[in-house]
Amino acid sequence: MSTDTAAQARLGDKILTAVAVLIALFYVISAAKNPSIIEIIQAGLSLLFLPFMWIWRSRPVLSATGFIVLLAAWAVAWMSQLPTNLGLTPWALTAPMAVYATSRYVTRRAIPRTVLALTILGSFISPFMWRIDPESFVLHYQLDRRYVAMLVVHWAVLGTTYFAAARYFDLARQRERLAQKRFRQAQEEERLLIARELHDVLAHSLTLIKVQANAGIIAGRSDAKAAEEALTSIRDGADSALEEVRGIVTALRSTGPTALKPTTQLEHIEGIIDGFRTAGLDISARLPQNCEVAALTQLALVRIISEGLTNALRHQGAGTRVEVELALADVAQIALISTNPSPTASQVPGSGVGLVGIAERAHALGGKLDAWGDAEKFIVRAELPLQKESRV
Repeated sequence: MSTDTAAQARLGDKILTAVAVLIALFYVISAAKNPSIIEIIQAGLSLLFLPFMWIWRSRPVLSATGFIVLLAAWAVAWMSQLPTNLGLTPWALTAPMAVYATSRYVTRRAIPRTVLALTILGSFISPFMWRIDPESFVLHYQLDRRYVAMLVVHWAVLGTTYFAAARYFDLARQRERLAQKRFRQAQEEERLLIARELHDVLAHSLTLIKVQANAGIIAGRSDAKAAEEALTSIRDGADSALEEVRGIVTALRSTGPTALKPTTQLEHIEGIIDGFRTAGLDISARLPQNCEVAALTQLALVRIISEGLTNALRHQGAGTRVEVELALADVAQIALISTNPSPTASQVPGSGVGLVGIAERAHALGGKLDAWGDAEKFIVRAELPLQKESRV
């Protein structure tokens, strides 16, 4: 609810205030024509209703308090003139208005219950509880069946208003809880997305760097040129990994949609495969020439192939024979088969989340991924639905 100044009042409250101004003018004009004490009091009370009408729903506790106090003052002034009949006032409608506003908008539920109780008690002194004797034209407090009926009417109006507004309050709370739940789910999905992206960016790059570093150490003892090539490969791999990490960080910092577009696409896959060839994998690749596929799908395809090659290098070692096939038709199909009769696993085991991550990528895009095998032969197969890249 709003706790700002009256300038932040709701449009509906402003309209009601305009109507209330007309009612107040009626009492002011009446007091001007007949400047008696009671007329002046009623005109003054009418004017005091106006600011509380303005903040009826924007500040419901304050408006309800004002309505109840002014209604009590009105009832006391009205009864002070008995047996004179001053008539019924439209300001009596502010009682259910006070019940509605607090029940609909106030979180602390004790407050609307208190307002309901006060208005129910106030019904006993309401001017509506008096009737005029048709013979003597004198007002009498109703103590007959009509008394009970009038109380029932009062309580029915107040109770119906309370429960109707409370129902709206409950629905609003349910929507709020649902929105919070969705927000937490979105946060969790975003956290997993960032973790998956960082893993996929760094896993194959660091694996290649480690393999090249080991090769450089060995080559440095006898072949300076081979050592230089290994160091160059390490430098290029580090540059590539840093560039992708910077892209992720930029996307996280930016609020613009263009910064979120994946930078790694199928056009980069040949370079990635060449890097794994340099690291010692014997790769046979059959790749399509036409890559007019949605950017996110391209990114997923690249990540799946990169993770499959990373696993082959890490768990089966250099010299592993890898067959990579990517077909783009109605769906994108990936088959990656790695074989090594004499596997040499890395001394640093994997985290176990790589295959989980690429499976999550496939499922997020409406596809599927299966992986099975052992250190001698391992197979990764994936299938993703295709969405053509839109062109402006």
